[in-house]
Amino acid sequence: MTPAQLAKAERLRVAAGLEHVRFIEGHIDNLPMPAGSCDLVISNGVINLAADKTAVFSQVARVLAPGGRLALADIVSERPLAESISCDAELWAACVGGAAQIDDYLGTIEKAGLRVDTTRENTAYAFLSGSARGATENYGIKSISLLAVKP
Repeated sequence: MTPAQLAKAERLRVAAGLEHVRFIEGHIDNLPMPAGSCDLVISNGVINLAADKTAVFSQVARVLAPGGRLALADIVSERPLAESISCDAELWAACVGGAAQIDDYLGTIEKAGLRVDTTRENTAYAFLSGSARGATENYGIKSISLLAVKP
């Protein structure tokens, strides 16, 4: 999140009167909150860009209180990506190069200590660049939404 995005989120939070909501700047693989201090973690496509998804989900599980939820939308693949895809900077920028294989992605969430309750494909999502569309067809790249809970 850029400083401008953080400032906008804070303005909207104040305007909506959401006293129980806080926006805190930090890195997704090293969250600056105490263990068990959050009821909800949300992400919209950011985990796909993280190189160490195990660290990300471990941090999410650490900061969530029991019964806390993870709600996210992200990009995953049906098949493991070839090195030519995962090492392509243009495809990383297009949110394709960092796509984890769906079974590995879900397994990483569960190994972190969260229970995946709901997963659905976002069928209206489409990639714009030709290379991203090609990888989508070859590797089954897709957008999903997911809800996981910390028991």
